Amino acid sequence: MKDITMFSILTAICLLIGTSNTSAQATLNVVTSDSKVMWTGTKVVGFHQGIVKIKEGKVTVKDNKLTGGHFVIDMTTITCTDIPESDPVPKRRLENHLKDADFFNVAKFPTARFEITEVRTHPDNPARYLVLGNLTIKETTKRWKIEVTPTTQTDNLFIGQADLRFDRQLFGVSYKGLKDELVHDEVRLNIIIKAKPI
Repeated sequence: MKDITMFSILTAICLLIGTSNTSAQATLNVVTSDSKVMWTGTKVVGFHQGIVKIKEGKVTVKDNKLTGGHFVIDMTTITCTDIPESDPVPKRRLENHLKDADFFNVAKFPTARFEITEVRTHPDNPARYLVLGNLTIKETTKRWKIEVTPTTQTDNLFIGQADLRFDRQLFGVSYKGLKDELVHDEVRLNIIIKAKPI
């Protein structure tokens, strides 16, 4: 009888430990050197592309699934990659324009942020996520959604690609005059996130 009781206790303890391990949520730090944001802006004729660095962020994973997190973009690092370094004057002119007060105004608003509030399975593809959250640009915060495609998601490593598109006019990213009418409002961000344990 004692052996049966002891066996039952040990079994219960093992089950509790297993349940605890399964339900534990892991918090991972975004590896900024291996993460980046690639932006694309289109206009009536042509487009421009570039890169912005990620300043910091966190990802939470539970049962090998994305559950939450945030990332902060360092807007002071915005660069243009479709104009070659061999053509420095137009490259510098565009980059300075993007940083100026009539566009992202990075002197006053040096960062942008996305905070995850809900993670859903994508309705069109169960291997992807439809992520809801709060997008903040130039101190304007709006409820937004992004589509995330994970390639690795464990307690020790998360790697994924996110597609975020926003209307710049909604966040006060604009300038007056004819030039503004030639630039489309939608900006597309292709985000690569890699995160590891703290």
